[in-house]
Amino acid sequence: MASIKINNADFYYELHGEGHPLVLIAGYNCDHSFWLPLLDKLCKNFQVLIFDNRAVGRTIDENIPLTAELLAHDVISLADQLNLKNPHIVGHSMGGSIAQLVAVLYPEKINKLGILCSTAKWREAVLLCMRSSLAMREKNIDMNLILDSVVPWIFGNEFLKKADNIALFKQMTLQNPYFQTLNNQMRQYYLLQQLDVRDLINKIQTPTLVAYGTEDILALPYESQYLSKTIPNAQLMEFECAHGVVFEVTDKIANALVNFLN
Repeated sequence: MASIKINNADFYYELHGEGHPLVLIAGYNCDHSFWLPLLDKLCKNFQVLIFDNRAVGRTIDENIPLTAELLAHDVISLADQLNLKNPHIVGHSMGGSIAQLVAVLYPEKINKLGILCSTAKWREAVLLCMRSSLAMREKNIDMNLILDSVVPWIFGNEFLKKADNIALFKQMTLQNPYFQTLNNQMRQYYLLQQLDVRDLINKIQTPTLVAYGTEDILALPYESQYLSKTIPNAQLMEFECAHGVVFEVTDKIANALVNFLN
């Protein structure tokens, strides 16, 4: 557990395990703890870097406007500073969009690429959903109620049928001592609003795994299918879940990543 100053920001990061380096990029609203369900399995095979992006968790920057390009630069700068040579890059959701740019901008610096439940451009319906949760925070609506409105967008039927799953997710979110501020949530939202890498991803030559959930309504299955068809050296894998693949099918996604990256 440490922090490192790069690109005029102090980044919180953790390194776990041994082996070939693997950098995990979390998505919108999520800090490094998003990846904890997968950590034990991945650390048996790789040296895993988890970290907090700008505008979330314990990373502190100058409160500047965010772009996917900036966050992609951050990923490679972190890897370079920590002497992680030729790392695999895996991103979920917004992190998957950033991972696509890492592969476009730094093909010589990375090994394999994993894109989980993501897209090259976020749909208007998704952006409006995110904007509505921001509006509720602006109105000081109880965070429990906000989470109640968001949970059905994230998880699939089997997960949602179990009240304990929802309660645990809400507890983890609300008890996070570094809960994302409204201002930082807005900064990440504006990044997603502007992001569009559809004209770039055909340049990716890195071996790529594109994974999606059959019930995902944030990054629809056809968006992952588009990625796998447009990225020249990509393979597609589906899972019976929604957007919360790390929580819904933990062992299956961990095994898929280990098998693909090794």
